[in-house]
Amino acid sequence: MMEFVLNVAMELLRKYPLCDRCLGRFFAQLGRGLDNAERGRAIKVCLAMELHRKLLEKSVSPRDLVEIAKRCEPLKEVLKVFGVQVPEVEPCYVCGSKIEEMIEKGVDMVLEELRRLGIKRFLVGVVPPRDIDEREREVVKAFGLGYWESVRSELKREIGKRIKERYGYVTDFEDPEATVIVDFNEWRTWVEIPSLLVLGTYWKLGRRISQVPWVEKDGSRRYPLAIEDALQEAAKIARGERSVFHGAGREDVDVRMLGSGRPFVLEVCKPLNRNVDLQTIEEAINKFSPWLAFELEMKVKREVVSNVKASRGYKIYRALVATRDPVKKEDLQKLEEFFSNRVVEQWTPRRVLGRKRDMLRRRKVISIKTLQINGFLFESLIKAEGGLYIKELVSGDEGRTRPSFTEVLGTEAACVELDVLYVQKQI
Repeated sequence: MMEFVLNVAMELLRKYPLCDRCLGRFFAQLGRGLDNAERGRAIKVCLAMELHRKLLEKSVSPRDLVEIAKRCEPLKEVLKVFGVQVPEVEPCYVCGSKIEEMIEKGVDMVLEELRRLGIKRFLVGVVPPRDIDEREREVVKAFGLGYWESVRSELKREIGKRIKERYGYVTDFEDPEATVIVDFNEWRTWVEIPSLLVLGTYWKLGRRISQVPWVEKDGSRRYPLAIEDALQEAAKIARGERSVFHGAGREDVDVRMLGSGRPFVLEVCKPLNRNVDLQTIEEAINKFSPWLAFELEMKVKREVVSNVKASRGYKIYRALVATRDPVKKEDLQKLEEFFSNRVVEQWTPRRVLGRKRDMLRRRKVISIKTLQINGFLFESLIKAEGGLYIKELVSGDEGRTRPSFTEVLGTEAACVELDVLYVQKQI
């Protein structure tokens, strides 16, 4: 392996002047415990030693090595012993011998942002200089190098390492408070602060409450209260820009969410305080309105948001149903038997066609139980797959949902009140 490295390094230095760090970067995947400057310096020292051996054995002439020595300081010192003076080492072809200066400037720029934000756990991002990136790739392609790493990777690592070692900041790959990105083309920085994501459960104890603010075209709000309104208290505590609600499905604004509650993820955007106590947030959002209740469980990663939104577990509803004509207990018993593990076909309800595309859904009603209140009114507990429109299951939506309570009972039925009692968690 050493012979391979020295042969490739010699050919590289014949064609290009390379500083220690850039030369080392072309062999970055070989060896451990070295940074690229040390690796490049070691390669040049070994190369000088090998060529010194050949000079002593007279298998090579000192004059033949002048061109390489202009690019290899240790070999330049060797040639002095043989009375050969070598011009000054040439600037690096890849970085112009400026990469150390770039790293130090990057350290200063990132440190300034970390101090401004008052954070300790960070990562570094880099937009590499286009000219250096292009020349580096040119060399890699010309020599078919397979053990290299990019200047982008090296700049990120070295800046982060020096800030950590000198100033006590922590490079955190799992949960950084911020990523500071250095653009070496424009010599500017910007900061990306990852969202704080918290898994929780909410209960909606009143009606006419939406999940997120429902804003009309004129800027007014259709409903005075939204679940997301309460979550803005979390943004204040975590010093974030705003909070965003991600729910495991939704219920209509006039439907209460009782019983088990519904899973959701609270997202606080760009929080400057990621170490906030979840109990403190929970207490604050629970004080916002007597019609809302929350429990926060734990901080989660981004993929949990998708899992929550895609949840298709079963749900249990309580529906208060009114009929145009009176129904008997036998009719309700027939209804229970008919909707045992019954697949229902639903076209998108007319009431939401303006917001959702018209499509056919097939969902299963697992079971229903009924309790008659009077001839025109009964209560029904409905256990069904998530995504089933319960109001339309009752009414039939003028034939767009089949079968329906209306169809089975033989009289028009309408859901006059609806509550969600249970949502199966699939996270």
